[in-house]
Amino acid sequence: MNLPFDPSAPNFKNAIRAIPGYPPNDDVPIQAMVFESDAYAHLPALLTQIGAAREHPLIVVADELPIRRAGVELKPLLIHFLQANGWNPELVVLTPQHGEPLHTDWFQVQRVQQQLTRGAAVVAVGSGTVTDVSKHACFLYELEYGAHIPFVVMPTANSVSAYTSNTASVEVGGVKKTLPSRYLDVLVCDVETLASAPRTASVAGIGDILVAFGSFADWFLAARVGHDKNYSDLPRTLIGPLDEIFLHEAVELRDGTPHGTALLAKLLALEGLAQSLAHTSAPFSGFEHTISHLLDLLIKQNKQPPILHGTQVVLLTILTTLAYQEFMDAFVPARVNLDACFPSRAEMQARIEKTFSALDPSGALANEFWNEYQKKLDTWHAQRATFETFLREWDSIRAELQSIVRPPQELVAILQRMGSPTHFEQLQPPLPEDEIRFAFENASFFRSRFTLGDLFIFLNWDMDRLWARIWEASRALAHLPA
Repeated sequence: MNLPFDPSAPNFKNAIRAIPGYPPNDDVPIQAMVFESDAYAHLPALLTQIGAAREHPLIVVADELPIRRAGVELKPLLIHFLQANGWNPELVVLTPQHGEPLHTDWFQVQRVQQQLTRGAAVVAVGSGTVTDVSKHACFLYELEYGAHIPFVVMPTANSVSAYTSNTASVEVGGVKKTLPSRYLDVLVCDVETLASAPRTASVAGIGDILVAFGSFADWFLAARVGHDKNYSDLPRTLIGPLDEIFLHEAVELRDGTPHGTALLAKLLALEGLAQSLAHTSAPFSGFEHTISHLLDLLIKQNKQPPILHGTQVVLLTILTTLAYQEFMDAFVPARVNLDACFPSRAEMQARIEKTFSALDPSGALANEFWNEYQKKLDTWHAQRATFETFLREWDSIRAELQSIVRPPQELVAILQRMGSPTHFEQLQPPLPEDEIRFAFENASFFRSRFTLGDLFIFLNWDMDRLWARIWEASRALAHLPA
């Protein structure tokens, strides 16, 4: 099945400029995106194309994980190949700190930034963490010195959409935050490298895309209650009909064929671009990501093995789309007590402190969460008239939501066709229900982005009943025993 917009097509950038909602003053500075067999062989020519010079340092950033490409160690292969073509690659290996898994934080970003000099170029060889660390190091260097760093990304797994976005997910104060960053100059998707990655990585990448089944609706919802003025249909148009694409290509994606591998890489590239052109990660980061961020904290605190991000968020999307079905079926505006929907600052700050006291008795974490949440609460109060309009126009809004939210049954069917997990209980080890429920009910308290989870809070929704219904429904969809 052909994509409506193929990022490898020569006229791609001109084609997407014609999409309704394309920001008129935006330009995508990515000079080339390659998705093919032996794509790495284009590196010398592509580096020259973007202004890198052989006499200057070429910083190759990677992590410690061994990466094999068609049975051969990738990193030595690339270093020797670049040297043979007259380049001077300097390998920078990112290493975890304090016994924790490697993640994007200021320590790693500054480590790469310190290696940069005027005239240097960077090739990031890795997945999301290596990409975001390298991208943000280049961004900060350019801010400080005003000198552009030619930047190439060669993904080693189809696991995330970070490669083509102009933001970076960086841990700040123990909390992941999406920060403004920069675009890459060239994306080199080598099919043999991507096909050699563990299958779990591709499953995670598929999940990272399929969150759109619910996240598009969260973005629309935020716009209709006055919390996001940037909403447009551009991301949905750009990435195409995901349900049709994934149902049609399920076998190719599952088996990791060259076609399926390149297709997934293109979809992830489109996802990253969609977020950048929307000037927000909201199209692909809604209620499910809010829950995921809190789950990450719980998993880390409880010293549990982390779940691949894409796998985690797609399983949460099953829950959030089920929640949307419940909300669209049960919400009756005439029953809303409007005054009760607008709690005071003092009330919500106390609620946040109480909710998160067990996670951090010092109160520092709750204070960090409150600093973000109060922005959303203030906007909610300021947009009371908009919410009143929302209530009056609920019938038309519900009809629009029903066209945007994709059925969770369809999402589960796609995952099943690809042999992917469809429930947290199928993971090894499974994640406890009480942790997932805590994150589902409380994640909206620590993020400024508005999602369906916030409406549940402001409407004083019966969360015991809601959770029981969606958890039972999610288990039934996954054919788990009662």
